[in-house]
This record gives sequence, structure tokens and C-alpha cells, in this order.
Amino acid sequence: MNLRPACVPLLILFAGVLTQDSIVSAADEAVKKVTFEDDVLPVFRQYCLNCHHQGEKKGGLALDTFGSTMEGGGSGEVVFDDGDAEGSRLWQLVNHDDTPVMPPKADKMPADKLAIIRSWIEGGILENSGSKVKKKAANPLTYTPTGGGKPEGPVAMPESVSLETVTETSRPAAVTAIAASPWAPVVAVAGQNQIVLYHTDTSELLGVIPFPEGVAQDLRFSRDGSYLIAGGGEHSASGIVAIYDVKTGNRVGSVGDEFDVVFGADVNESMSNIALGGPQKMLRIYDIPTGERLFDIKKHTDWIYSVAYSPDGVLVASADRSGGLCVWEAETGRLYLNLIGHKGAIYKLAWRDDSNVLASASADGTVKLWEMNGGKAIRSISAHGGGATSVCFDHQGRLATAGVDNRAKLWAADGKLLKEFTNCTEDALEVALSHDGKRIIFGDWNGAIFNASTDDPKVVVALKSNPPSLQARRDQLKQKLVAAQATAVKAKASVDQLAAASAAASKAVTDIDNAVKAANGVMQQKQVEAQKSQTTVAGLEKSLAALRSQLEAQTKQLEQQKAAISAQQAAIAKAKADAAKLTAARPAAEATMKDAQGKIGGAKAALDAANASVGSLQKALEMLGK
Repeated sequence: MNLRPACVPLLILFAGVLTQDSIVSAADEAVKKVTFEDDVLPVFRQYCLNCHHQGEKKGGLALDTFGSTMEGGGSGEVVFDDGDAEGSRLWQLVNHDDTPVMPPKADKMPADKLAIIRSWIEGGILENSGSKVKKKAANPLTYTPTGGGKPEGPVAMPESVSLETVTETSRPAAVTAIAASPWAPVVAVAGQNQIVLYHTDTSELLGVIPFPEGVAQDLRFSRDGSYLIAGGGEHSASGIVAIYDVKTGNRVGSVGDEFDVVFGADVNESMSNIALGGPQKMLRIYDIPTGERLFDIKKHTDWIYSVAYSPDGVLVASADRSGGLCVWEAETGRLYLNLIGHKGAIYKLAWRDDSNVLASASADGTVKLWEMNGGKAIRSISAHGGGATSVCFDHQGRLATAGVDNRAKLWAADGKLLKEFTNCTEDALEVALSHDGKRIIFGDWNGAIFNASTDDPKVVVALKSNPPSLQARRDQLKQKLVAAQATAVKAKASVDQLAAASAAASKAVTDIDNAVKAANGVMQQKQVEAQKSQTTVAGLEKSLAALRSQLEAQTKQLEQQKAAISAQQAAIAKAKADAAKLTAARPAAEATMKDAQGKIGGAKAALDAANASVGSLQKALEMLGK
């Protein structure tokens, strides 16, 4: 092959890209996909297909093919491709989070088999190795508080509600209804022929509203918290829904003239319609201004226990004693969703603020969360063994529940348990969360009502659905006042004694202060004198240091002089010794000198003779030379 040089780098780069792609593909293949055909079907074959196959679709569900598994059963779809295992009906049953548990009358599947099913769901419920994962849908449990519905001005608080008790009994009856204002620290509690209002923060009694028709079975506040809606009546006799002004406690309207008690009632967001239900199995919608009945919706086959409008007013939900749960178009009354899943009576319905999630509490022990786009049960919470009796949301999306296990519970928005409240001695029947989510109010079969902190379950105050009469409360206050006055007298005497002791102590303190001031004056004078002495001492120390320095210099000089004298004395001694030696050697030297002098004289004579001889020789030479 003949390639131009310019093409070579491009081919090398292209080859590198191909190599990288091959590596990525190899890495993808290395990750084992969990699929229906390869992994899940063998598990189903071992544990499920005896009952759930094409020949015998127990519950309408067949699990022997991918298509039939996706189709679901009589209760609807059992798996979804959103990757949410916790929200899968299939997972809830095989993991024994909901009933009927699978396999029936047997222990859970082994952990490794459950892990395969969970991984398959979380991996996008792939059919086979060639299937592609779809993009996961948004989790409907993810919730961001909106604050919608809050009034622009001040929130409604009881201002002129009567404090007079309507009915006083020897003991309270079972708590039938509790509701908290969505925006104010107010909670309403149903009693016999009355509704009692309390302050959620202080537990102070704020007012008593008459309900002469009997007992309120359902209480709900309007969307802005300005009105209280009460549905109730007398069993097998009459039923009604009344509307009260929260500020005054006055009844401002009522609808319904039922032949039996109203169990569930609610008002839409615009305060134009009221929905109610009860033993007559009819969901009835009334026009508030005219009192006209707009719809009679007959689908439920048993008593309707709970009715609830979505916060946006678009939908209205109703639930019955046989586990039937329907969601209707509020304006038309047409069926929007038929939600199948509960195995027992549904006692309470509650909407999340965004109207996207509906909660239902059932005698089957579960609280289910339903999303409204397709009616999927996105979470089934095994909330209370034996039965869940009530449920509500707060503005954070958290849930509170009550149940026959004598407990109220607080749950996170995703269904995780946060707190348990164990004050009840009988079945907990009703529960509500305060407007700010800081208090949980719940009541039981014995009529006990508790107002507890959601941060600390130990911080709890007892409330009453049948408080004593106003006169009795006045008498109690008078007794407390007399006792307080007696205590005040004793306290005043103690205060007087303490005041006298305090005056004496004050005088003593003053004397001590004066003594301290005098001592401080003396101390200051001494400090001045000490300062002067310190200055003098500093000067003397400085002079002494100079003298010491001078003395050291003089001492050093003296040492040097002593050393010089010692050297001179040594030199004198040596000189004396040398002089003594010379003196002793003088006579010999003088003799030697004399001898030398004689020898010098002889030498001089010889020299003179030699010089004369030299002169004669020179003259002889001169003569010869001529």
C-alpha cells in the first residue's frame, strides 16, 4: 500500500480511537447484565411458577414469560422500568414488605435470590442480554416543599371562640378525629357534641366549638387554614358536614342531610364544593353556596371511610371498608384511577402538598403511597402490625401514622422510619402534624390525646377531648389562685427575711468596701514608695556594676604588673648570677690577658723584623731591575 505521509498520522489516530472503543466495549461486556431470561426466570421457576404461569394465573399474574410479567396481574403492574425496587409490588411481596407474602406460607427466598430480583429491577428490568437500559424516570418520592396555599396575610387563629364546654363526661370516648391547621399552631380534636381547639406549641385551650349533631368522625382545615370542616353525626340516624370560621368558631355553612353518619368529608381548595361519604356507600359532592348536590357517585361496594380533595382541587379520592380506593375528577365526577392493592379496610387518606402523591392507611397494616400519573404504588410501608388507622403529611413531605400497635410514627418522605411515639395504652386511632412539623398530636381508643415533640418523643403533653366546664375550670383556677396567694404570702415573708438579711449583708459589704478602699490607699502609697526604692536600688545596682567593672579592670592591671615585677626580679637574679660568675673568672682572665699581651709584644717584634726584611728585599729587587 502506498500512503502519503500526511495520511499516516490520521490513520494512527483513527486506529487509536478504534482500539479505545474496543476497550470500552470489552469493559461493557465484562459487566454482567442481570436479565429476565438468564437470571430472574430461574428464580421464578424455583419459587413462583407453581402458582403463576400461563395455565394457572393466580391473582391474574403469570411470571413464566417476560411479557406476562410486565403485564402484571389483577392488581395491576408489579414491576416498572424506573429502577425503584422499593416501589415495586413484586419486590414488596417477595421481600415480605407487604401482603400477601410470596412464596405464601413460607420463609423469604434466600438472600442471593432476592439480590438477583432487586438487581434486575434496579438495572431496568432487562428481558435479555441484548436489551438496552431505558433512562430512569424521576422518582416521585423526591419532594421539594412549595409552601403553596399559605395566605398572604396573617394566618387564622381562634380569637373569639367560646371557652365553654358543650358536653362534660366522666371519661372520654375513643378519639374519632384530629386535624391540624396547615399554617397556624392550632389543632382540632373531636369530642362528644363538640370540637376542641388547642395551641400546638403551648397546649393551651383555645376554644370549644359546638357540634350538636353528635360526634365528628372527620376533621379537616381548608387549604388556607381559615375554616374547619367537620363531618359526622349519629350512627344509623343522621349525618352532616359543617363549616366553621376558625377565628370566631361560628358555623358559616353546612351541607348534607344523610340518613347515617358521615365518616369522611373534605372541601376543595376554592371552598366551593364539599365531598362526603359514609355507610350509604355513595360519594356525594355538594355545592357550598347553594347546598345543591352536584354528584352522587356510586362505585364503592362498602362503607366509605375517608374522602380527601387534592390540594390543587383537581382530584378527589375516596376509600372504603373493603379496601376499595378510587380517585375521581373533581369537576366532572368521572373515575380517574382505581387503585388496587390494599387487602383490608382503608381508614384514612392524605395528599402531599404537590397533589402528586396520595397516602392511604389500611387495616392490612400498610400505608401505601400512590403517584397520580399512572396510579402506581410507589411505596408500601409496613407501618403498623395489625392495622394502620390514620395518616397525614406535613409541608416537608414527611408522614405521620397511627395504628393498632398502640403507636404513632413519623416517617421520612421516602418512607424511612424516623421516630416512634409509644404513649398510647390502646389502639392509636388518629394522628396529625402541626403546621411547622415540630409537634405530632395523636389519640387512642381510650380517649387519651397526646401532643409530642417530633424531635424528642419524651417531650409530651396530654390533651382532653372533653375538658371540664368553664365554671369547673374557673373553680380550679380559683383554687390554684388561693393556693398561689397563700404561697405568695409565705414567699413574701421569706422575701422580707431575705431583704433584712440582704440589708445587713449590704451594710457588711459596704464596710468591707470602705476597708478595702482604705487598704487600697495604703497599698497605693506603699507601691509609690516601693517604686522609688526600686528606682534607687536600680541606680545603686548600676553604680555597683560600674565599680565592679572598674575593679575587675584594675585587678587585671595589677596582675599584669605583678607578672612584670616577677619577670624583672628573675632577670635581676640571673644578672647577679652572671656577674658573680664573671667576677670569679676575672683573675684567670687577667693572667691570660697578660700572657697574651706578652705574646703580642713578641709578635710585634717579629712583625717589625719581617717588615724590615721585606723592605730590604724590595730594594734588592729594585736594584736588580735596574
